[in-house]
Amino acid sequence: MRHITTDTYQMKRSILSFAGHISRGTSKSWRKFIADVIYGILASGSCILSRFADVLREDILKVNTVERMARKLAEDIPEQAIDNYLTMVKDMVRADGPVYVDDTDVIKPYGKAFEALGTVRDGSSIKKTNEKGYLVTEITALTRQTRQPISVHSHLYSAVSEDFKSVNEVTFDALKAVFPYFREATYVFDRGYDMNALYTFMYKHNAKFIIRITKDRNLYHKNKWFKATTLRDMYKGKFKCNVMFNGKLAECWVSCVNVQMTASRKWLKLVLVYGLSDNPMMLVTNRPVTSKKEANEVVKDYFMRWRIEEYFRFKKQDLGFENYRVRRLKAMNNLNQFISMAIGVLCMLAEKRTSSKLRIAIMREANGQKEEA
Repeated sequence: MRHITTDTYQMKRSILSFAGHISRGTSKSWRKFIADVIYGILASGSCILSRFADVLREDILKVNTVERMARKLAEDIPEQAIDNYLTMVKDMVRADGPVYVDDTDVIKPYGKAFEALGTVRDGSSIKKTNEKGYLVTEITALTRQTRQPISVHSHLYSAVSEDFKSVNEVTFDALKAVFPYFREATYVFDRGYDMNALYTFMYKHNAKFIIRITKDRNLYHKNKWFKATTLRDMYKGKFKCNVMFNGKLAECWVSCVNVQMTASRKWLKLVLVYGLSDNPMMLVTNRPVTSKKEANEVVKDYFMRWRIEEYFRFKKQDLGFENYRVRRLKAMNNLNQFISMAIGVLCMLAEKRTSSKLRIAIMREANGQKEEA
């Protein structure tokens, strides 16, 4: 995607058509703005409003274009536009496919005038130092053919804003916004989400999940309580599975055990993955696992979550997500959502035109998964 400008100009008409579908049913001013902002993001490869003005080339002063777009970003995005976008995404993904939930951060180390600027741990730094910035909760699905990560929800927020309650509440609100569109999906979480409140929430909403558990989790098995690591060490992998691990196809061994946990008395499947690291991985799921094939599908669905990391990388490095200049929290969050929509447009185009230059660029620069033989 580093040559995104050339690819975007070649497909300008298609991009504007998709933007038109997203804005269908909204006011004339919103239809124009949505087309301008999505095209501006893709054509400039940036999230800076002045760069949008450069590629839009309106017959007015550049500063007027910037001011117009800044004013619109301060308004609420029409719910109709969000619904239109999610409906389009729904057609691009498997109804029962995996949906990945994760958090990232936006670092603004030199920021002074940004609203509700908080402190977050910089996940990209080696020492994981604390820096000024914001948190982002992201939920992505995978397109049906090319398995590109496509955003279904993105929310930027600050822990020091007046309306902030808790990180859990942000996560639960995000899931509730997505559930109506992806009821049959399996929601995949990393071990940072291994908490009783999440299990209770997912059961309440009858949602399927795969969660990587921590070593401190206690599990009930064969009428006894075990520490997860103790139970893990009692078994060895029974059957082989091939997964993408650290960007390469790797071989692992898998076992499956019936367990319960303190979050509920419902039976879960503990899927143990051996051979990829010194410490075997522990996944729990409420999906039915009655065969080797179903166990392998759980493991593969979890390991595809690396795609959301690639999504974050592209969003930050190739579209300059951390370099935005808008200062109000609502404007930041709205811009974040439009960036996610813009990436969604690229995924949709790649899915529709699997032989296009754009698709090849996306797969090359995002280090996408190779198609299976």
